[in-house]
Amino acid sequence: MVLLIIVIVVALLISIVLPIAAGFWLNKKFGVAWRVISYGALGYLIVQTLLVLLFNGFTTLVEKGTLVFSAQDSKIVQIVLSVFLGGLLGVLIRWIGMKFLNEKLDTLEAAYGIGVGYGGVESILMVGLPLLSTFIMMLNNMNIDPSMTSLDPAIVTQIEEIWQVSALIPLAGSLERIAAFVMHLTVTILLLQTFSRKNLIWLAAAFGLELIENGLIVGLAEIGLQQGWLILISFSMMLGNIYILYRVGAFNFHEIQREGPIRPTKEIIREN
Repeated sequence: MVLLIIVIVVALLISIVLPIAAGFWLNKKFGVAWRVISYGALGYLIVQTLLVLLFNGFTTLVEKGTLVFSAQDSKIVQIVLSVFLGGLLGVLIRWIGMKFLNEKLDTLEAAYGIGVGYGGVESILMVGLPLLSTFIMMLNNMNIDPSMTSLDPAIVTQIEEIWQVSALIPLAGSLERIAAFVMHLTVTILLLQTFSRKNLIWLAAAFGLELIENGLIVGLAEIGLQQGWLILISFSMMLGNIYILYRVGAFNFHEIQREGPIRPTKEIIREN
């Protein structure tokens, strides 16, 4: 029980505190405005909104018989579409923002800010807050007595089962979150290459990376791969992404010229 509590606390720090700390670090170290970081967070929320609308449309077509799938096939199709569309929309929304927002976002520090915002809000909303809610429920019912509680028996059973969960599960989730966070940074840095190297092939590379990594994690989780293997694969993908960042020069922080917070292009033009 103690080990499970410790691992869950670590998972909460990784999924909630780490993205926020990364934002503060970028803001203080390189002057990346919180406004720029919020562009990444907004991009993620836009993607999720679009996905909800698309899947509502898909569900409607299935219910009306326009699309005919068995229950198992429908689940598989939804998983595939979720991975594919999530990756495609995520890449396109970030690229569109970096290209068309009236602000200089085609810089290394801005790309990091957008990546932290996008990956950070995903981590907080998809993992951090649900885990925090579950953890609070667990602590409030740590010594629950089924004969003395007014809770529904099904809920009591669920709470008891959660306390029996292996510590490897939140540990695997923590490493997966770190890997996903680094992946979103890498994807955004690859999108930056479309501007610095003036070649849209990097747009395809960014989409391919997100599609492969998300598809791999979701697919392996669906087939019930053991947590130890998920930990190993997540760690390997994180190292791979770090290597990609190194190859494209994303660690050349000494080349970033600190001139204060990133400002909208129109403000710079007005001053000149």
